[in-house]
Amino acid sequence: MNPTVALETLGCKVNQYESSHLAEILTTANYHWVPFRAKADIYIVHSCAVTSRAAFQTRQLLRRARRNNPAALVLAIGCDAQLEPHRIARERLATHILGTAEKLDLLHWLNAAGSYSNPCLAVSDARLAATLKPLPTTRMHSGRARAFLKVQDGCDSFCSYCVVPYTRGKSRSLPQQDVRAQLERYTRHGYREVVFTGIHLGQWGKDLEPCQDLAGLLQFLAADALPPRIRLSSLEPGEWSDHLLRCVSSNPSICPHFHVPLQSGSRDVLQAMHRPYTPGQYSELICEMRRRFPRAALGADVMVGFPGETEHHFQETVELIEALPLTYLHVFPFSPRPGTPAADLANRITGSTLKQRAKVLHNLDTRKRIQFRQANIGQPVEVLVESEIEAGLWRGTTDNYLQVMFPMNRPLSPGALVTVRLRDQHKSGMVLGEPQVTP
Repeated sequence: MNPTVALETLGCKVNQYESSHLAEILTTANYHWVPFRAKADIYIVHSCAVTSRAAFQTRQLLRRARRNNPAALVLAIGCDAQLEPHRIARERLATHILGTAEKLDLLHWLNAAGSYSNPCLAVSDARLAATLKPLPTTRMHSGRARAFLKVQDGCDSFCSYCVVPYTRGKSRSLPQQDVRAQLERYTRHGYREVVFTGIHLGQWGKDLEPCQDLAGLLQFLAADALPPRIRLSSLEPGEWSDHLLRCVSSNPSICPHFHVPLQSGSRDVLQAMHRPYTPGQYSELICEMRRRFPRAALGADVMVGFPGETEHHFQETVELIEALPLTYLHVFPFSPRPGTPAADLANRITGSTLKQRAKVLHNLDTRKRIQFRQANIGQPVEVLVESEIEAGLWRGTTDNYLQVMFPMNRPLSPGALVTVRLRDQHKSGMVLGEPQVTP
């Protein structure tokens, strides 16, 4: 009987893409998939280490796997396994602990002996990572309508709060031809939207010979039969060159949805974070992007409670965000991570002050989202179908990242594109629409 395996993925889109590659390898090797809550022969937790909460969730899942089947192999893989392998081993949470490089050779390590008391521990120095190898896959393990494509890995920035350069290593890029090959693979299997993702996407091409850039990659791919939609994941403020802005605006396949991390609206806090821009430079960029892309969703990461953040610093952040044409925020409380400079800083913001500041930003996020949805009411939009909520009621996503639900009495397939006129906001945060064209 074929062994059963369950996989749970935490963290970023890069992890999700890598999980799909691993799932394809295991499927080809005749492993049988079951839900993580079921009894399985093998449990895999693809971990994240960006926040202490992500590390806590990793340990929760490992304990759940051991309870589900005490005799199973339990694998902790990825960033948290890379960062704190000895803690996971000391707490006897896994039989196998694989770092960010070793996890990609999963079948090999599954054949290695390991137990809770003496785990198979394979974690090499992430800083020694060399070239980025292609990870071919045809289907996202999550089964979603959109697919992710990892074109870059690692980071050279070393922001003072961020552990990623230590867990993922230096920046590496997937060569143009390999990016094209994976895009073609997805297109053959029916995906209509592909998200280009990376740990530091804007650094794509800097390590290649000759040196290249993201705008050049997009131009290289523009001549091919791409999926109807290409969505770019997060890009740092300093990486939005005029060349890239012009390239994106001239390519109708690229979705008008751009995520530009802010982190703080205070010059002092940005300097302490080792972020290489000022609030003024960020403001100029976002206003220019709104001018060039009037329909675009413009999102930002914002960190609250960085050590030493005063009430004045926080108000600078609030005032900047209120003034900018951003459409949503991702709000994160500061989380000290082992080995980062910020972990040792004094004057941490905690307790009710941290909660209150986070609440202010969450409320600002809610207002921004409502305003953006309202601005789109009455517009005809193309919706990528994702799932059926209930009989005859479907949900999907527009190119500018609105979540839409609409009625359709005939069956639809995930990945279908349907033209819908937006008519009202829904209390769920979605937008109600009426189909204009039957697919």
